[in-house]
Amino acid sequence: MFFQAAGALAQQPESPSVNWQLMDLKADGVFGISMEKAYAEILKGKKAKTVIVAVLDGGVDVRHEDLKQVIWTNAGEIPGNGKDDDHNGFADDLHGWNFYSPMTKGDPEFDIAELTKSIRASQAEGKDVSQLRKALDEKLLPLKQKLETATAEKKALENMTGRIGRPVPTQSDFRNFIPRNETELSLQKNMVYGLKVYPDYVNYKRHLIDRSVTQYQMEMDFYLDQDYDLKTGGPTTYHGTHIAGIIAAVRNNKIGMNGVADKARLMVVRTIGGIDLTDSPGEFTRPKIAGEEEEADLRVASAIRYAVNNGARVINISFGQRKSMLAGKRLEAINYALSKDVLIVHASGNQGQDEDLLNNADNAVPSPANWIEVGASGFKNDGSLAAAFSNYGKTTVDVFAPGVAIYSTAPRSAYAVDSGTSMAAPVVSGLAAVLREYYPDLSAEQVKNIIIASVTKSEFLKDKCLSGGVVNACQALKLAAGTMKRN
Repeated sequence: MFFQAAGALAQQPESPSVNWQLMDLKADGVFGISMEKAYAEILKGKKAKTVIVAVLDGGVDVRHEDLKQVIWTNAGEIPGNGKDDDHNGFADDLHGWNFYSPMTKGDPEFDIAELTKSIRASQAEGKDVSQLRKALDEKLLPLKQKLETATAEKKALENMTGRIGRPVPTQSDFRNFIPRNETELSLQKNMVYGLKVYPDYVNYKRHLIDRSVTQYQMEMDFYLDQDYDLKTGGPTTYHGTHIAGIIAAVRNNKIGMNGVADKARLMVVRTIGGIDLTDSPGEFTRPKIAGEEEEADLRVASAIRYAVNNGARVINISFGQRKSMLAGKRLEAINYALSKDVLIVHASGNQGQDEDLLNNADNAVPSPANWIEVGASGFKNDGSLAAAFSNYGKTTVDVFAPGVAIYSTAPRSAYAVDSGTSMAAPVVSGLAAVLREYYPDLSAEQVKNIIIASVTKSEFLKDKCLSGGVVNACQALKLAAGTMKRN
């Protein structure tokens, strides 16, 4: 492992710039992964092979200006003929597959898409569309109510913090707060509980509410405009699109931002319906729906197997808790990926909790040899390095990677800043892809060990993860070169 001395650093900025995750701590004053330095000093002029990275998430906007050139295309499929040309069991899987939505009559997304098509066709023919619009409004009502609730909650939190008189109120402030309506009462209970288990819950909740308002509004816009492909996403592609850009957005094209990997191709495997807004402190009490876990187990397992069978060398999973992922059919699929030499990178989660406590001696779940667990780090080499929201664990979390204020791609050729371990995992996935691009003979287990052994260590992370540091591309590539020479 490697230690970055603190003495000769550039001055640390108060806020990070675009692509800060790729910068160098010593040269730029931000705790990035030294990826740009690696391209300039280590990889310049070297040959590389294309590596497929599967993005298991809520879908990806495959037409994004900064992504369309790096989207994986299944060469064995003839687009749009409705046939399974390559005989892999999936017809027209040109860029990946949608395991979340069945794309059949009765599925809400499919039905809304069909209604929108009917409305447009009827309008073009001059027909009355009032009944079709009524049916569409009924289908969109649950989403509209979610948007209204999230918008009201956002306004309530702003009003509450304003009346309390602190930008970041304490648990005591919320406990003593006198709510004026049901929304404030519900939010008060949520904040008191959240602050009990998570010290930065106020800021995290604010971020979560903002994100939910954006997502629900985006879903409404997508449904109404029908500007999406059901096979590669649907309307909830924000999360996956942001992740995709971090991994492999086109580099140095003078638009947007730079991805980590330069020769990667992104396979889109829709596995979830969007951001899991229940995956945070204060929402743990959501009742489970009968059969929900079993359905998710099969869906995620199927998605992993699809990625493996269709050529992915790295799989990014920025959802789900570690313990539930390493169980049932999911674990069987992960072990199948191991048997096929495929690396899986997983986000540790955003509850700000010690994962080791959930992995005690009575129910310990060891990580497979092809599994990397990633926590989120910030841009300053100080006490804020381990993001307050990030899960950690000296034995269960392997490494930390930049996951705070990351600027990346968003649907419809837009860009957005977001934070979370969901943003940290794709940084590592991108690095893993680079290692497999330039050193294709490295096994998945070797890539994992190299990433862990080559971190920039920090005193602020020594008890937060197995490696005690933030991933470092320069050191990883040097270690990879040495490993290949020894082999």
